[in-house]
Amino acid sequence: MTVTIYVTKEAMATVLKIKDLDYYDRCCLADNEATDLTRKEGYYLKTTHKLNLAPLPEGAPLVASLRTSDADYSERVNIPASLRGCIFEKAPNLPPRYKEIIEYWSGEPLNTNAGGAVYYQNPMNAYVVDLSLLDAANAAGNYGGNVAGMDALLSEGVVVHIAGLGKALGSAPDDAFVEIGIPLDEAMLALDNPEFLTGQPYAQSTGQRSERIFLKVSDIRRSPDPDQIFVDALRYEELDYGFYY
Repeated sequence: MTVTIYVTKEAMATVLKIKDLDYYDRCCLADNEATDLTRKEGYYLKTTHKLNLAPLPEGAPLVASLRTSDADYSERVNIPASLRGCIFEKAPNLPPRYKEIIEYWSGEPLNTNAGGAVYYQNPMNAYVVDLSLLDAANAAGNYGGNVAGMDALLSEGVVVHIAGLGKALGSAPDDAFVEIGIPLDEAMLALDNPEFLTGQPYAQSTGQRSERIFLKVSDIRRSPDPDQIFVDALRYEELDYGFYY
């Protein structure tokens, strides 16, 4: 089961405007100030094709907010360089239960385990993926979708790690929400991002632009590990281009 990630109405409106656009059409919007959405809330959230997004209900109670300006923010929320980009299920340096946790919060990746993902692996989690099943599928003329039996692609964007949330909830009501601010390092997310597939840290400086997501308390409590949450939350501009041909 994949749960719902809640966002503001403004962010949801932006996501819905771009979710069906291809790479070229989306990027061309920025050429005209009247259509440019790159500065709008929600622009760098992954789209609703896989990540299950919904607007935050009116009057939703908030029991906690983790904002980038908080003194202890970096202790609670981080964006690991080792989980940026394409991560396959047999990668060597994954956190415990990563597959189970990322599927619960994020669902399947936008792209497939075939078609180039293996060549865009995170360098700190890269390994030799057995492509024999892919070769057999290609030989049979089957070029679309995931290749059954081949290592699963678990995540592909910018993964956010939220630590210790379960312990902090206390007796909060199940229908309440926790707000998570996610800083935007546009050097990693925008066009021409040569440092994306490197060990370069993701910038998390106070006061920078951010996206916001809201997690429901009941979903946190039911998650595989409420104190170790991983969400494949942000996309980068080349996610649906660049390495899939």
